[in-house]
Amino acid sequence: MNPAGNMIRGARGTVLLVCLLVLLLLALLGTTVARSSLLHLQMAGNDENRLSALQQAMAVVDAVLETGAGMELSAQVGYRACTAQAASQPCDAGLALPATLPQPAGRLDALVERLAPLAMRMPRLGEETASSTVFYRVASFEVRGVYDGTADDLGRAAVTQGVLVRMEH
Repeated sequence: MNPAGNMIRGARGTVLLVCLLVLLLLALLGTTVARSSLLHLQMAGNDENRLSALQQAMAVVDAVLETGAGMELSAQVGYRACTAQAASQPCDAGLALPATLPQPAGRLDALVERLAPLAMRMPRLGEETASSTVFYRVASFEVRGVYDGTADDLGRAAVTQGVLVRMEH
C-alpha cells in the first residue's frame, strides 16, 4: 500500500467536510441577516403608518377648529356634536367634516364636547397679547379627532385638543 496516497485521500475528505461546514455557517448567517432586514422593514412600515394615522387625526381636529362646527356657546355642559361614524357615543347634534379634508383609506371621526364650567374667566395673557380679561368669559370645549385605518392595517390614532371660546359678557 501507498501511505502517501491514503493520506491525500483522507485530506480531500477533510477539506470537503470543512467546506460544507463553512457553507452551512454562511447559509445560517445569510438567513439571519435576511430575517433581521425583514423585521426592520416591517418596523419602519409600522412607524410610518403610526405617523400617518396621527397626522390624519390632527387634520380632523384642525378642520373642526377651522370651521368652528359644534362649538355652540348657548349649549349646556355635556353637549356633544359628532360625526355620523362616531355611533359608539351618544350625540346631541351631527357634525359634518369639511369637504376640503382629504378622505383617507380609513375612517375619520370627530367629537366636540362642551366642558364644565358653563362660563369661566378668561386666563391671563402675556403683556403683548393682553386684553381686558375681567370683562370676558370663556366657554370650554374638547375637540377629539380619530382616524381608524385598522381594517386596512394602516393604524389608529386619536388626538384631543382643548379650546377656549371667548364669550361676550
